[in-house]
Amino acid sequence: MRLASSNWLHLGSALIIGVGVILGTMFFRTINRQIDEAAWVREKHQTINQLLIIEKLLVDMETGQRAFRLTNQKRFLLPYNQALPQVEISLKKAADLTKDDTQQIDRFERVRLQIGHLIQFWSEQSEHNQSEVAGNPVQLTLQEKKQMDEVRLGLSQLLRVEQQALDDNEKQTAEWVDSMTFNSVLGTALLFLVAAVITYFYFLEFKKQKEIEDKLQHSVDELETFNQETRERNWYLTGVATLNDALQNLNELESVSKEALNVLVQYLKVPVAAFYCFDEDHQLLELNAAVALPASAPGAFRLGEGLVGQAAKSKQIQITDQVPGGFWTIRSASGQHVPKQVVCIPLWNGKELKGVIEFGTFDPLTPQAMTLLKGIAKDIAVAISAVQSRRKIMSLLEQVQLQKEVLENQQDELRQTNEELTRQTESLQASEEELRVQEEELRQINTELEERNAAMELTRQALAVKAKELEITGKYKSEFLANMSHELRTPLNSVLILAGLLSENKNKNLTDKQVEYAHVIQKSGSDLLKLINDILDLSKIEAGKIDFQFEDVATDSILRDLNQLFKVVADEKGVSLLMDVKKSVPATLHTDKQRLEQVIQNLLSNALKFTPKGGTVSLTFDVSDQLSGFTNESLSMASQVLRIAVTDTGIGIPPEKQQLIFEAFQQADGSTNRKFGGTGLGLSIVKELVRRLGGEVSLQSEAGKGSTFTIYLPQSAGEPTEPATVTEKPATFTIINPPKSIARGSEDGVEDDRNTVHEGDRLVLIIEDDPVFARIVRDVARARQYKALVALQGDEGMELARHYKPSAIILDMKLPVVDGWSILSWLKSDPRLKSIPVHVISGADEVRLSENGLQAYLQKPVTKQDLDNVFALLDTQLDGKPKKVLVWSSQEIVPGALSAFIRQRYGELVCDYTTTLANTLQQLDEKQYDCLLVDIRGNLRTGISELEQINLRVKATNLPVICYINEDLASTDERQLKRLTSAVIRESAQSAERLMDELELFLFKVREEKHEPLPQAGPLAGAGTLKGRKVLLVDDDMRNVFALSTLLDEQQMDVVTADNGREALDMLEEHADVDIVLMDIMMPEMDGYEATRRIRQDLGRGTLPIIALTAKAMPGDREKVIEAGASDYITKPVDSTRLFSLMRIWLSR
Repeated sequence: MRLASSNWLHLGSALIIGVGVILGTMFFRTINRQIDEAAWVREKHQTINQLLIIEKLLVDMETGQRAFRLTNQKRFLLPYNQALPQVEISLKKAADLTKDDTQQIDRFERVRLQIGHLIQFWSEQSEHNQSEVAGNPVQLTLQEKKQMDEVRLGLSQLLRVEQQALDDNEKQTAEWVDSMTFNSVLGTALLFLVAAVITYFYFLEFKKQKEIEDKLQHSVDELETFNQETRERNWYLTGVATLNDALQNLNELESVSKEALNVLVQYLKVPVAAFYCFDEDHQLLELNAAVALPASAPGAFRLGEGLVGQAAKSKQIQITDQVPGGFWTIRSASGQHVPKQVVCIPLWNGKELKGVIEFGTFDPLTPQAMTLLKGIAKDIAVAISAVQSRRKIMSLLEQVQLQKEVLENQQDELRQTNEELTRQTESLQASEEELRVQEEELRQINTELEERNAAMELTRQALAVKAKELEITGKYKSEFLANMSHELRTPLNSVLILAGLLSENKNKNLTDKQVEYAHVIQKSGSDLLKLINDILDLSKIEAGKIDFQFEDVATDSILRDLNQLFKVVADEKGVSLLMDVKKSVPATLHTDKQRLEQVIQNLLSNALKFTPKGGTVSLTFDVSDQLSGFTNESLSMASQVLRIAVTDTGIGIPPEKQQLIFEAFQQADGSTNRKFGGTGLGLSIVKELVRRLGGEVSLQSEAGKGSTFTIYLPQSAGEPTEPATVTEKPATFTIINPPKSIARGSEDGVEDDRNTVHEGDRLVLIIEDDPVFARIVRDVARARQYKALVALQGDEGMELARHYKPSAIILDMKLPVVDGWSILSWLKSDPRLKSIPVHVISGADEVRLSENGLQAYLQKPVTKQDLDNVFALLDTQLDGKPKKVLVWSSQEIVPGALSAFIRQRYGELVCDYTTTLANTLQQLDEKQYDCLLVDIRGNLRTGISELEQINLRVKATNLPVICYINEDLASTDERQLKRLTSAVIRESAQSAERLMDELELFLFKVREEKHEPLPQAGPLAGAGTLKGRKVLLVDDDMRNVFALSTLLDEQQMDVVTADNGREALDMLEEHADVDIVLMDIMMPEMDGYEATRRIRQDLGRGTLPIIALTAKAMPGDREKVIEAGASDYITKPVDSTRLFSLMRIWLSR
């Protein structure tokens, strides 16, 4: 009988199960035996372990007992006492582990008894004192050893028996494992053989089942495809039906768009959507409805603009899958995300565009969703067209209805108009006769009006002509002032020069009376010059051509300047001069110091002028809260007002004259026999200057009792807010006072060390016009082992600096002949002298330390300690130690490159670098530096704030701070940086060189160790430097030529003259050895500007010194002179001393 394949499978499965049961039983018995064996072995090992522990504890107890017997110190019993309870515990555990073996129990009991005897022995020994035990220590030890050996022997027997049992068990286990291994391998082989046969039959059966399954799956797939198509069709039709139902009975475009959008969003399950309707009038796609669209989304698109506009233009659905990161985001309370796909569906109804629908989805839309969108696009467009058509129809209906109502109203009005016309016709016929009469009257009135209009037109034309004339008059006024200044200064120049020569009486051929006449002529000429300057100042103020420089000014400095200027005048006249500053006045005022002092000087001058001997003049500074009644907007808006009052006890001013005196050329007493003179310009200038400063001036006066002039200024005067720009001014030498003789032996001369200077001496040059203070500084320098040179005027100081090359310079700013600023510029421009450290001690209020190479600045008055500090700083700068610079930057200043650049230029220099404010402050606390470089590029505001903290730390040490920036500065930022730093460098192509220059100014002002012979003391350059030099004098006025030629001849100069610029060019070609040119500006044929340019360009005389003689008439004349190529300028009337000083300076170059 043949079995079916299924029966073979059942038989094979039963066989596999049977073999598996047999093998499982064998493995189960094996596992149980292994578990029992493991437990037995573990028990034996625990027994052995406890026996070993007992042995170790007994050894510890024996050791403690022996140590105790030897030392009688109970601390050695500590191991014994600790081990005693543990021995009992271990004995109990060992007894429990051996309770199944009777022989081991007997052996263990014997061991336990021996241990008990041993412990009893030890207990008895512990109860006796040392004296009792000391008598027989050897006997006790031997007895202890004997008992201990018995215990060890018993423990060893127990251990040996336990170990032997383990070894026997291990052999039995090995034999049993070998037997089980053979049986397992045999059963497993049989099992695999049966399994292989059964697997073959299973393969045949599965192959047959697979063929049947494939046929069935094919039928199921065909059915599923049909069902899917049916579901998609039903889904599509349901969406179309839902949308059509929602769009039924909607009459508004907004309703259609919102309903369509809501249905599609819900049906397609998209998170965000927008509906744009097309406006045909503006050709724009405007947002009409949206779902979850962010506020930043555009509200309209043009055709072709963006995805929306492009979809409308192309008439195709636009699908964008790669949405960029900057796209608008889909937001919710839990977060936001950029859509992964944007779909734009254009809505076209035939050839008419109706709108565009935009969807944003997290997952791409399915193909069936795209099919739905394509199918319903036209339905929505048709719905929109229907609404728009309905709207147009309703609009036309409303227009027709409105026109109907208007027509009915017009018919009513026409009916009423006809009735009214009928009545009016009757009235017109009645009044026609009256109109004829009135017509004649109107004709006459019109004739009169025409005549009046003609007269008004003539008046208007006359006013226009007058306005034009006034404009021309203003222009002529300016030209007149310029010409008048020149025409007055030219003869006045000759008068002053020749009168000065006569007053000197060098040839001693004039009588005392004639010399006095010459002094009178010179003084009168000077007064006339002051009058000319007042007229020109007033004209420039009225024209708004005066520049104001607002800055922070110390209030004390203003009082000090005014006190120095007027104290002597008041004392000579016998008038008390009082100055008072209230506590409410701030220490510094933000204003134009020069203009404010000019105003106060005019008022004080008038007060002293009109106050008799024994009277009082007072100057008061005070601050008041906001006052009312001002016409100036700055004062009206100011929270606090600065009041400056000048009060006198003079003649006073009558009420009717108090407004008049503020007008130009007006005085309270204008009679020909008046007691007090003057031009009447002072108060006019005061009024205009105060107005330009943002304030007002008022007057309170009573005839015979005195006057009070009060200046009101906002406490912080305004100034322009344009970004500050850094400009570099050319180095010019401003001569401010007539020079004193530089030859030693004059009454003002200060003895110095110029005749005792030797090689290696530390030499300091003191340029100071106060002989007393110069002697004090000289004595301090000598006390600190310096040789001192003293110059009482600027030009002498320049000659000494050039001649001796001192180690350091002490400089005053207000110097005769050449001022301090000019000396600084000259020193900086000379490579041989630019490295000399300069310390300024001056009465000026503010000095930019690094701008002109300064190392320190003190404001007078100074103390002995201040002078010691100056020379201590000089000692530090001249000691030759390596300089240390701290560089703080979070930008890309590379330490290695910067250090290499500095060392390449300056040699040894130590640079430390920090990147944070905290690290910088730490470095400043731990080390001493010579300069701090701060880089605040890119974070100006934060940098200024951090500089405030740095300034608090380094303010006491006067550490120079150089600031590095890369942006333009507002005026407020510039003032802050000027206060906090020593120099500001703007990033540019030359910024590295500029940085090196600034570091040089602060770090390398040291003496050059050149072993060259020092120049011997000798006569300095003076009047003799002009002797034998050839000068070309160009002037069209013979009086000027005569006067200047006389002056130059006295200096033994060779004078060549020319009448105009063209002749000057000819004379230069003829006299090529001319050393210097004095050039007038206003000349016929060719003026001074053109002549100077031609000399520089055509003749190629670029280095020839040309000094222009200007009239100082109009603003900008000086700038034009320098721009034309002049080396320097001097104003007419020419001061001979200043002229000679300028000529010496330029001839020495």
